[in-house]
Amino acid sequence: MNVRLRAIALTLLSALAGGCASTAPENRFRDFPAQGVLIEIEDGRRLQLDCRGAGTPVIILQAGGDVTGSLAWAPVHDQLAAKTRTCAYSRAGILWSDPRTDPFHPKEVATDLRAALTRAGVQGPYILVGHSRGGLYSLIFAGLFPDDVAGLVLADSSHPDQDFQLRQAGVARKPPLIANPLLAQLLRWSGLLQLTPVQADPAILRPVQAFYGKSAVANAREAAGRAQTLALAGEFRDLRNWPLIVLAREPPEQTLARTTLDARNAYLLSEDGPAPEGGAFSAEETVWRRLQSDLATWSSKGRLEVVPNSTHAFFFLKPQVIVRAASDVLAASRVMRAPAPVIE
Repeated sequence: MNVRLRAIALTLLSALAGGCASTAPENRFRDFPAQGVLIEIEDGRRLQLDCRGAGTPVIILQAGGDVTGSLAWAPVHDQLAAKTRTCAYSRAGILWSDPRTDPFHPKEVATDLRAALTRAGVQGPYILVGHSRGGLYSLIFAGLFPDDVAGLVLADSSHPDQDFQLRQAGVARKPPLIANPLLAQLLRWSGLLQLTPVQADPAILRPVQAFYGKSAVANAREAAGRAQTLALAGEFRDLRNWPLIVLAREPPEQTLARTTLDARNAYLLSEDGPAPEGGAFSAEETVWRRLQSDLATWSSKGRLEVVPNSTHAFFFLKPQVIVRAASDVLAASRVMRAPAPVIE
């Protein structure tokens, strides 16, 4: 056995010994009660749904491909709920939601969500706000249930063509750490997942960590269906005339390069002043920006907004960006749905 395999074996053995110390399921639910309600959607299986505020259209917050579920939207949930009814939820197996045991299919995300909203009496129309992989799920929901949709916000959303375009640009995709649900189940049973440090904002870290073993298995199940999800979302590229805002990240080094270029252009038009040094965008960020720009063209009322000095999960550090975009889409959708004035 080589050194690496021996290290893995020792890690698993130590996790087996310490796995019993991890938080038991009943303790997790006791220590961190579900936010909102658990809605039974089929055969006793429940989905956690947290709706706040009042008004229509209803904003639906769809988390990305991670283990934070409804808690991902903690910085913006109450701010949006002050404007209209706003619902965050956790997909099957994430946090408080019961897992599915059948093979993953991306349609299930839309049908699960719609069933939970229907059972909870949360009527549309809906404004879909999706981050990363959640953007793909929002596109699929809009494609399957177009009569329920009033608008969309795609926050640094994944794009159906991203894998192909990144490969064409020579950028290798970084696979998820655990994308095999069977491996995730094994690691969960061993206790290793429960002992794994979680990458989450400190404000939500404790409940996310408590449910991590369970949520990681569900997230791995989704990740295993990545190709299906990209393909299905790619079938729904017509977002009609729905108000659409695409929020694209701009990492600090890219913001610096852009502002430096702006300064250089200003210098070339001036009579004096120092000439600043320029900077090049990375291939990955160039492709990503092109993909975000493309998403904005899928609706006749779509627009791209760049978020300077940001990361992929910018809504935790810049929540007002999400609040402002969702508010703009909300206002536009209300204008579009308002009855035409009666001309006598």
